[in-house]
Amino acid sequence: MGSFAQLGLKKDIIAVLSRLKFKESLDVQDKIIPLALKGKNIVFTSMTGSGKTLAYTLGFLGKINPKQGIQMLIVVPTRDLCIQVGKELQSIGEPLGLSVATLYGGRDLSGDYRTTMKKTQIMVGTPGRLIQHINEKHIRVGEVKLIVYDESDQMFDNGFLEMCRYIKQRISVNAQIILSSATITEKVHDFIEQEIGDYELLTIGIQIPQKIIQEKILCKIEDKLELLLKFFSHREFKRVIIFCNTKTRSYEISQFLEQNKLKSKYINSDIDQAERQNRLNLFKAGKFNILVATDVAARGLQIDNVDLVINYDAPTRAEFYVHRIGRTGRTNKSGYALSIICPEDEERFAKLEEDFKLDVRQIEL
Repeated sequence: MGSFAQLGLKKDIIAVLSRLKFKESLDVQDKIIPLALKGKNIVFTSMTGSGKTLAYTLGFLGKINPKQGIQMLIVVPTRDLCIQVGKELQSIGEPLGLSVATLYGGRDLSGDYRTTMKKTQIMVGTPGRLIQHINEKHIRVGEVKLIVYDESDQMFDNGFLEMCRYIKQRISVNAQIILSSATITEKVHDFIEQEIGDYELLTIGIQIPQKIIQEKILCKIEDKLELLLKFFSHREFKRVIIFCNTKTRSYEISQFLEQNKLKSKYINSDIDQAERQNRLNLFKAGKFNILVATDVAARGLQIDNVDLVINYDAPTRAEFYVHRIGRTGRTNKSGYALSIICPEDEERFAKLEEDFKLDVRQIEL
């Protein structure tokens, strides 16, 4: 850890960070901010919870003119991450006289007009909704000087690759580009080679925190629910996230746990944004202690003090494992991750262990 004062940031930015209790800079911030201040294009990988939002933001804040329109555009893959990044940047930007706004799908388009009518310097948005407003000329992005593609591996896998290319075409050709990604997938690699060209590539830290204990249990698919119950009967916990691969299963697991006197709720993409946010807030407040989620919740969400992460289903993609277990063991705290592996998943999970050089101990209950 270092000091924000030593990174070359303006005094008013450092003063705001101090008021918000950001005393020491994190590794990702120490490496990214000096490059961002120099106007470099940056591609970086870092594990979830590493402080990357401030890393890709702070180096540009001092260059923004509060009298002009959108100068910084942050493109994110999900509504939840859009809301989260927006709130974090509002806390920093507003004391500096900078307006931060969010645009994302899943809400009525007319509700966006209050946002698009205002003069905004920093816009955070999901690709589809941003393009809709750009094409309808509700927002102007021609003067954008910095574009950030956050969580780009998920964004491109979600089908937003061509949208991200299109957004880049609409901003200034001289705009600085920062791209963050947990892993450099083939699509990410192609994008950065074709769309960015000249850039600094940084791999920051390890992908999986060292203080997360990783274990696995072999189990037949029909025995999973009972195994889950048995595991909870042997283990004390305050806050757990269970990840599964389908929306139907998220509901079934949560219902089963409730029937067995365990406080649980589920979130998936079928639940509207307001209710999803409500359930996340209740989870953070300790009103229930088991959250069952599809991978929509694996990215970006800041939920502190998660004791356990359980992979009820083996992740369908290797990078999903990194994001899932990154919900525990955040900011150098201890964590625990359990994967329930069925015979049909053994080969895929073994490859994941090999690719990421994981130390996953097999246990029995």
